[in-house]
Amino acid sequence: MADLFLRGAALALGMAAVPALASSPPLPGYTGPGSLPSVRAAAEAEDAAARGVEVVEPTAPPIRIDQFGFPTTGPLPAAPGPSRAWTIVPSLTVQAVATDNLTNSGNRKSGDVFTTISPGVLVSADTARLQGVLNYRPSARFHANNTDQDRFDQNFNGQALVSIVPGTLFLDMRGSSSIQSVNGGFAPESSVVTDDRDRLQTTSFQISPYIVHRFGDTATMQVGYAYQWVDQSGDDPVLALQPDRFGSGVRGGRAAQSFTAHEGYAVVRTGPNFGRLALEGRLQATAYDGDGVLDGAYRRLGSVEARYAILRGVSVLVMGGYEQQRFRGTPGIDISEPIWAVGARFDFSESSRMTVRYGRRNGFNSLSFDASVAVGGRTRVSGRYAETLSTGALQAADLLSTTSLDQFGNPIDLSTGLPVVRPLSGSFLGTQNNLARIKTASAAIVQTWPRDTFALTLTREEQTPVSVAAGGSSFGQRGTSAGFTWSHALTPRTSAAAFLQYGRSSSGLRGDGTIMSASLSFVHALRENTTATLQLASRRNEFSGGNGTSTQNFILIGLRQTF
Repeated sequence: MADLFLRGAALALGMAAVPALASSPPLPGYTGPGSLPSVRAAAEAEDAAARGVEVVEPTAPPIRIDQFGFPTTGPLPAAPGPSRAWTIVPSLTVQAVATDNLTNSGNRKSGDVFTTISPGVLVSADTARLQGVLNYRPSARFHANNTDQDRFDQNFNGQALVSIVPGTLFLDMRGSSSIQSVNGGFAPESSVVTDDRDRLQTTSFQISPYIVHRFGDTATMQVGYAYQWVDQSGDDPVLALQPDRFGSGVRGGRAAQSFTAHEGYAVVRTGPNFGRLALEGRLQATAYDGDGVLDGAYRRLGSVEARYAILRGVSVLVMGGYEQQRFRGTPGIDISEPIWAVGARFDFSESSRMTVRYGRRNGFNSLSFDASVAVGGRTRVSGRYAETLSTGALQAADLLSTTSLDQFGNPIDLSTGLPVVRPLSGSFLGTQNNLARIKTASAAIVQTWPRDTFALTLTREEQTPVSVAAGGSSFGQRGTSAGFTWSHALTPRTSAAAFLQYGRSSSGLRGDGTIMSASLSFVHALRENTTATLQLASRRNEFSGGNGTSTQNFILIGLRQTF
């Protein structure tokens, strides 16, 4: 169990190239802040592939996706062993953490010891009418010295697909909630928000009824409606005032943002009767009611994309359409113009593919790249690059639509089925509620052995403000981070994981600086349902502005019992 825990952990960290879900709660086996997440199913699948064993996953009814290739089946893999219609696993986790710098301050260090109590429940369903998983783990934290920092956090991930009329009418429900830092400065894989004044709780829900109709082997149509709700809250999180190095407009201001959205969509895709040619038509309209730039905002899109297989495994892509987008603020955004894209897709195998596109969308020309390639039976290389217009709250909502969950309630990428980790924008860089042009790039290489897993990741993100509402935050920021993870099974019941990360960022909020972090974790299975964790971690921030230089060290001891 511990072996699978840490090997799956490093595998998850290595997949930084897939999009990340900002609000992902810990899963079974995660026993402390900064501990590496476990994706047991992914590790077992890698081992099976290495041995040449075919892994058969159960299928599910079609679910919503936001990419060419609709419709598909939801990747909710079954747990090892006999399948059960309903599985309910309660748990209780108790952690004790000692730190020498609770608020991560450069000049006013205050050590403290705090205890976190986290009851939890993991619920999964796989019946004829319902497929889904919910991982709910709220946590209460109590401090020995700084009692004003006591708090209660919500952490959950859940998705469910209800077949109201089998094969025709479905109800898709999704939700998540987690804590992130307002001011950033945290390594994505080891962020621990210890300062309550730097805490931002992001909660998002989405419910979507839709109809699917198949016209034999000619085409498939999906028509539906989606209601979205996103709320960001904290101790009235306010960003510090700093010189604006890249952007212009108001500096500082509230980072939180809340909104509701109503979306209608219709998608038609051709079937096998068209042979090498695949066509997809899409209509999508979203109206926002929210704070700042989202007050009265909307997005409308109509497009047709064609994919033609010129060779086995090689296809060319052509897309054309029209978009309308409007956002409030200064100067405000009003886009009404044609969109287009050309590209190619390479299918090397069932689990290895690469897609490259270049075109115009969101009012600018950009390149997009997405690849995940298995090299042999033990190595996987992945990479991704994309540009978009978004805010912190919009990113949380969008990721609900582009990720699914495994049987432990952990987010996985719909296009690859691989685990995802927290996004760079949700931890390494500061949080903003302005509309920004966001460029994200990531690459990873993961190698898995029977007792060891190695993962090397590289991430890059740039945010350039394009519209700011009164009282909003506006500052350009960019960051690059490299991380290395090594997990090793010491014994059948004990595993260890080492993590190193180095990053550099430039921000109108914090200035220029570096972030370094390291951790060493040990997980030991005391009994079948009881695990103990020991973790040592350190983080050092060096910035030219804001908090200057600060060092924060942790010692964590945790105990987790499942029932």
